[in-house]
Amino acid sequence: MSNRSLLAWLVDPTTDIPADTRPVLLGSLLSAPGVVLIGALSGIFIAVGAALHTGSPQFRVFAAIEVALLLFRLRAIQRSERHYRAGTQPTVDRSVLLTIGWCALQGLMAFAIALTGDLAMIVIVTAFILGLVAPICARNHAAPRLAVLLVMLCDIPFKIGILCAGVPLLWMLLPLCLPLFASVRVLLRNFTTITAASFNAAEHNRFLASHDALTGLANRYGLDERLTRFTTGGGRSLALLCLDLDRFKPVNDLHGHGVGDAVLVAVAERLREVADDAALIVRLGGDEFMIAVPDQPPARIQDLAERVARAISGRGYRINGGDPIELGVSVGYACFPEDATSVPALRTHADKALYAAKRGGGGVRRHQGSATLTDPA
Repeated sequence: MSNRSLLAWLVDPTTDIPADTRPVLLGSLLSAPGVVLIGALSGIFIAVGAALHTGSPQFRVFAAIEVALLLFRLRAIQRSERHYRAGTQPTVDRSVLLTIGWCALQGLMAFAIALTGDLAMIVIVTAFILGLVAPICARNHAAPRLAVLLVMLCDIPFKIGILCAGVPLLWMLLPLCLPLFASVRVLLRNFTTITAASFNAAEHNRFLASHDALTGLANRYGLDERLTRFTTGGGRSLALLCLDLDRFKPVNDLHGHGVGDAVLVAVAERLREVADDAALIVRLGGDEFMIAVPDQPPARIQDLAERVARAISGRGYRINGGDPIELGVSVGYACFPEDATSVPALRTHADKALYAAKRGGGGVRRHQGSATLTDPA
């Protein structure tokens, strides 16, 4: 999100969350234009009030800077919204810098008001600074370090002004810094903990929804999700290998479903050993599997199909120290764009090749055009 190392450190969430959710979380730094508007209008109101009450021209300058910063911040938010509508990810740099500048401005204005020694204005600005803490923490909870910095920029200059004002009674406000910042840390920690738990739970639920509970492989939903994202343009290729275990039903009948499940887990492990990292291995259900392989030529896919067949049927499965269980496998595959013009057609042709392999007693078959070619395993 951020291209500058210091800003990257400031906006770091400081908690473990899934990598793909970090942009979503940091997007909160670019949101809530209503909060920005209300805060800026409050600052303008105080600056104008101080200018009228004290007659000091410096508060007119503060008011003018408030207006300028508000326009820049709203423009930055609009730019971010355009990025989102265009499907691109905006950076937070500009928004963060403007927010830091605005909070520093509030601190300087509070400092100037404190130096006047005017008790009425000091009471107003005290309420204003304390009132900023909650919205600052809420809007910037995704970046706790940034939130703490913003609160410090608002409060510490004000406390320095109180110290320099020469009104001993006001010094009672100085020790309030400690409970204030302690409360900020607790509030941010609670925000961060709840947010991280929410994102991690959502990520876990997405994993459960898209993966087979027994083998840990992707399931039908995970396959559909991946294939939906596959783009057929730009010279890309895709192969689908459909697998069906032969002689698996007797395993459940003779040894029980516990042993059958253990065999399926072992089959999944062998598939992981054979397929490369780019391949998506799927358990469709029962003893049916599929492998989706992007951007590989048909010759490589044929070699993979034959290696898959050898890995599954080449040696037995010894479960719990029992006798080896022998399985066979039928493999049917099809390649895009050679064997199909679309992903749905590719799935249909891979299924047809699998059925042809099963009718032929197992082995590997490839669908091509209207014919189904036999590739001896």
